[in-house]
Amino acid sequence: MKNILFAFCGVALLFTGCKEHDIPIDFSIKAISDSTGVSSSVPAPAPHQVLVEEFTGESCPNCPSAHSDLDKVSTIGAGNGLVNVISMYTAGSPQSIPPSGAVYDLRDDVATAVLSGIFGNVGGLPAASIDRVSSGGSVVQVGSSSWDGVISSELAIASPVNISVTSAYNAANGTASITAIVTYTQPQTTTQNLSVVIVEDSISDLQEFPSVVQNYTFMDVFRGMATKVPAGDVLQATAGNDTKEAGRFFQKVYAYKLPAKTPAIVPAHCRVIAFVNSTNGSDKHILQSAQCPLK
Repeated sequence: MKNILFAFCGVALLFTGCKEHDIPIDFSIKAISDSTGVSSSVPAPAPHQVLVEEFTGESCPNCPSAHSDLDKVSTIGAGNGLVNVISMYTAGSPQSIPPSGAVYDLRDDVATAVLSGIFGNVGGLPAASIDRVSSGGSVVQVGSSSWDGVISSELAIASPVNISVTSAYNAANGTASITAIVTYTQPQTTTQNLSVVIVEDSISDLQEFPSVVQNYTFMDVFRGMATKVPAGDVLQATAGNDTKEAGRFFQKVYAYKLPAKTPAIVPAHCRVIAFVNSTNGSDKHILQSAQCPLK
């Protein structure tokens, strides 16, 4: 076991035209505890949970139906409880600009940094990356017609990683103590990272539909990242060593202060989504994901 304290400061490249904030995004991410070891017994693999990073916009008339389809996939059949959705409102697309009369601008600088740093760009909205795997030659699938098929394929894949994530929220200081435990059930030799994201449900505002702009309840909205932006924290037993034997575990504890946002974040409406992905060159495949309530 080892315990180290480290800090990361970085500036992520943001798209031109990203909205300004009265309070700048804080990219200094700290893990207050970072431990690793090898379990005496290797746990059984948990079912694979699929991560969907949905790129959407408040002025995208086809986006609400695409998100509704994701809701159905994540609550019925094989996907029930095994599909985790992050809705990314990013700068750079006309359809991401809020419609006239909207109270809130859900575009997020950190979400935009993830888009530019991991995916580069998207060709249109709605779009989604499903477990960051290539389908039809692209990691990002524009339009929702292919999403269900890719999700079904990913649900059938056995994961070599188990993830446990828990969170306790301190209302006095506005900080969540988030614990993520990553345990390998099969040996791995490639570079892999852990990311921890905060999403929020039940934000009400205007959303463009095909024929009318009306009140809409936004769900799964990206609201922050407790790990390094944009790629997360590397999982290595020792510096430069990517070997992870079966039974190897990593436990990382984050003290994440909820950022000042408009609208203000409601902790009771938030969830924590943790995921592990490969960072081996062009391979960005997400091996496993998991979620829990923030509060």
